Amino acid sequence: MGKTSCNHGIELPTIAAGRVRLRSLTEDDVPSLFEIFGDHEVVRYWGHSVLPDLAAARTLLEDIREHLAQKTLFQWGVEVNASGEIVGTCTLASLDFENRRAELGFALAKRFWFHGYMAEALPVLLSFAFGEMKLHRVWADTDPRNDRSIRVLERLGFRREGVLREHYLIHGESQDAVVYGLLNSDWRLDGHQ
Repeated sequence: MGKTSCNHGIELPTIAAGRVRLRSLTEDDVPSLFEIFGDHEVVRYWGHSVLPDLAAARTLLEDIREHLAQKTLFQWGVEVNASGEIVGTCTLASLDFENRRAELGFALAKRFWFHGYMAEALPVLLSFAFGEMKLHRVWADTDPRNDRSIRVLERLGFRREGVLREHYLIHGESQDAVVYGLLNSDWRLDGHQ
């Protein structure tokens, strides 16, 4: 596992994951961030608006770096080994080291859907979270209509824990959030180390 340095001096480890690797995001990745988070279909169920332009993607990168410096959010780029292109992101957000928990987030550019990249990236991220970071719990929430994300979470062993009614106001519409949780002990029982 290598390390990639950010402007703020904090480093994220680079994590190998089959055909992809997780690494820190850089200025060169701004167009990829815009492709991902500037697409209405990708952010349809997110609690944030679509990025309108490259300047907004640069601001997003600065926000990611600032949260990294504060140790409240670790967001990796998902890079395809063969091309070196960032195709998505994986995030541990709402980091709470006292209670040893974090929220999982992930997004993939639409042209890379159905290639299995997240199926390779997320297990190694969870192994890192439960291993090196010594987290006890990782949770996620998603819109109940987001079938793809629900399938990903359930394949990873996350358990449905409840519904937060009208938890988000997205694109002027109140949306529920289905909460999923995964404990370190669940992860290990499923044969992961």
